[in-house]
Amino acid sequence: MKKKVKASIAALLCFCIVISASSATFASAKAPDTDAAQILSIFDSDEILRKLIVAVWRIACPILENAVGVIADALPESKNWIDYDKYESKNFYPGHEYFLDEQTKSSVWSLGYSQEILTPEDLETRGYYMAGYSIGKITFKKYDDIKVRTICLDDGSGRGKVAFSVIDAIGLANSDVRKIRERLAAFASEKNIVSINVGVTHTHSGLDTQGIWSKEPQTVFNNILSSIFDIDTYNGTDPALMERIFTLTAKSVRDACSGMKQGSLTLATKDISSYVMDKCDPDYFISDLYRFKFTPYDGSKGTIIANFGAHPETVGFTTDSFPGDTLSADYVPYIEEVVNKGGFNFMFFQGAIGSLISANRHLSGDELKIDRYQEAVRYGQEIGYILLGMSYKTEQECIDYVLDKEREAADMAASDKYTPWYKDWVVEHPEKEVAPILNIALKEILFKVDNPFLQAVGKVSLTNNTMVVDDDGSIYTPTEIGYMEIGKDLKVILMPGETAPELIIGGKTMTSQGSCSGEDFMFKPLRDIVGENLIVFDVMNDATGYIIPDNDCGIGTLRYYDGRFMYDTNGMLSFSNKAASTFISNFLELVESKS
Repeated sequence: MKKKVKASIAALLCFCIVISASSATFASAKAPDTDAAQILSIFDSDEILRKLIVAVWRIACPILENAVGVIADALPESKNWIDYDKYESKNFYPGHEYFLDEQTKSSVWSLGYSQEILTPEDLETRGYYMAGYSIGKITFKKYDDIKVRTICLDDGSGRGKVAFSVIDAIGLANSDVRKIRERLAAFASEKNIVSINVGVTHTHSGLDTQGIWSKEPQTVFNNILSSIFDIDTYNGTDPALMERIFTLTAKSVRDACSGMKQGSLTLATKDISSYVMDKCDPDYFISDLYRFKFTPYDGSKGTIIANFGAHPETVGFTTDSFPGDTLSADYVPYIEEVVNKGGFNFMFFQGAIGSLISANRHLSGDELKIDRYQEAVRYGQEIGYILLGMSYKTEQECIDYVLDKEREAADMAASDKYTPWYKDWVVEHPEKEVAPILNIALKEILFKVDNPFLQAVGKVSLTNNTMVVDDDGSIYTPTEIGYMEIGKDLKVILMPGETAPELIIGGKTMTSQGSCSGEDFMFKPLRDIVGENLIVFDVMNDATGYIIPDNDCGIGTLRYYDGRFMYDTNGMLSFSNKAASTFISNFLELVESKS
């Protein structure tokens, strides 16, 4: 009886912290429309008071973490957890056995492309839970379809093909990625596919593919009781939706790899800093848009591959004048719309978005009277025009070849502050041929989950992550880190969460002067270590939450910046306050092993 009472109390407490954390996260999502962004300006302060508040916070933060830890400890372990000694790695693909520095005599780029519509066919009659903001929001309608887009890439060296699928979803657990790979095992062996990777666009107006936006109260209480009584556990994901995602993603990989064609690959970059914003202070983000363009030798349809970092969160957020209750992949399909009109397939890899890097809609709005959905449409279309325009050298070329003249004229008439996307056009690094060299390696990590809030989430099996526990009660989850080289110059880190850009490019929060802990982060920015040509494919092969510098991560973060104290909840949604150092150390070991 005592055990049941204890579990019931724990269930109530867990429910409270889940709802509290969710509410804090959803409240912070108002940031695109406010100067405060993801942060709360507490009050201005002189130097003495500032030091006092920081000192008190550094004492209070561990107390808060310990309090949440007491609740997590009180919860019974999920019966779905696996003993550490019994964990068996399955459906993990390590990539190429060895890396090449130079192309071989047989080297030539080959690429195959495929996409599938993931929108449930019964959406309008059945309804599905949305993900990204409010808990329990069901949608029966759509602005646009959610899709999976896939490329299969090979350099002709004979070492094996590489497949990438990106789903219009907020996140996908590594265990679900491995279910997709399981369905492709025989095909991968037959086609010599050595790496299968599944990422997401991270749309905040898609369907719940993680289980934490749908039936939280029922899930929490059911799964705690399942540890006491003989009843099944479940997470909040919809089995029919997940089956559709698994089946169609696997199909897209088969189709892409079966339809590969030889061709050339080029790379161009452009600064789009006006189109991206960091909702946290101090603000750091990677400002470049990277565009790969594959052109088949047989003259068939080519493929444009884009990489930049910006949360697709415009459509899903609810305001007094906008419901935010309609399914959408946000800005992504509207980039695709323009790119398709330009004669290309479209593929998008989300960039480093960990400090709540978001779409800056200024150049797509400029005081035009449009709603949030229309803002997302305009933003996507302008990014699409920019992608096509990267083949041109002058503003006039952009106007002549890729401009929607009627729309532009109407917008200029509607607002004297409207700024055309092509204004002062410059492509910093015009397209350059990429040598046919493709190297990829991945490393599996049993990642220690020491965030007490997410320990509690794991114990009640809200998400579909595989959880492993050792004899000491420490909790782990299998995840992956990846390293890829494309051509002789470009390098890619495949991150399993939302990466703080300062980990890549540097920033004040990496130092004692700017972080909440008053200590330096243990690593230099990765571009200082690996090279300036490093980019990020984010939320790839897992969704482990925010990856923030250890010295600036906690269940609550307090910083002093520009005369204000700033508080945010990013650390609450990170598997560990050592996530950054864990992933970076393993990444550098991976790089070293292939050097």
